[in-house]
Amino acid sequence: MDADAFSRWFLAIFFVAVGVFYTASITIKKRRAGVSPVTFGPSGSRHWLIHTTFRVFRVLILVICLARLPYPAIDAWLVPIGPLWAAPILLAGNALLLASFAGLIRLHGAMGAHWRSGIPAADASPLITTGPFARTRNPMFLFIQLAQLGFFLSLPSLFSLVCLVVGVIAVQAQVRLEERHLEARHGAAYTRYKDRVPRWLFGRSNRTDRN
Repeated sequence: MDADAFSRWFLAIFFVAVGVFYTASITIKKRRAGVSPVTFGPSGSRHWLIHTTFRVFRVLILVICLARLPYPAIDAWLVPIGPLWAAPILLAGNALLLASFAGLIRLHGAMGAHWRSGIPAADASPLITTGPFARTRNPMFLFIQLAQLGFFLSLPSLFSLVCLVVGVIAVQAQVRLEERHLEARHGAAYTRYKDRVPRWLFGRSNRTDRN
C-alpha cells in the first residue's frame, strides 16, 4: 500500500474514531452529571457561531474522508496542492494527527468530570493550573490546532487549507472568550495564573496578551 492509499484509509478510520470517542465521552459525562458538558451559548452569539462552525466542519471533514474511499476522484474537487502531495508529508500529517489525538485523550482523562466544551451559564468547575496547564493555559486548544495542521498535511488541498484557516480563527476566538469568562469567574486567581503561564506553549508569561 502506497502512502496515498494509506493516508486515505488512515483519515477515514481516524475521524470515525474521533467521532466515536467524543460521542461516547459526552454521553457518559451527561449521564453522570445530568447535564451535557457541551454548551453552544445563546443562538446567534459569537460563542454559538464558533461552536456551530466547528460542528459543520467536523461533519464535512468526516463525510469527505469517508467518501474518498469508494470515490477517489473526489480529490480533484478538493483542489490538491501538488508540491505537498508527497509520501513524507502525507505520513507526517498522519503522525501529527495521531499524536494530537493521543494528547487530547490524555487531557480528557486528566480533567475527568471537569472537561467541558464551551462556556456553560452555570460554571462550577475549578481553575486547573497543574499538569499540562502549568506549561500552557490552553493545552486542549493547542492539540486541536496541531491536529488541524496534521489534517492539512495529510490531505494537502485547498479544502483542507480552508479548514485549517477557519479552524485556527475559530480556536483563537474561542480562547479569548474563555479567558474573559475565567477572569470574571476566578478573578485575581486567574489573573495571577495568566501572568505566570503563557497562552500557548512557548514564550514568556503572557502579560501582554490582549483580548
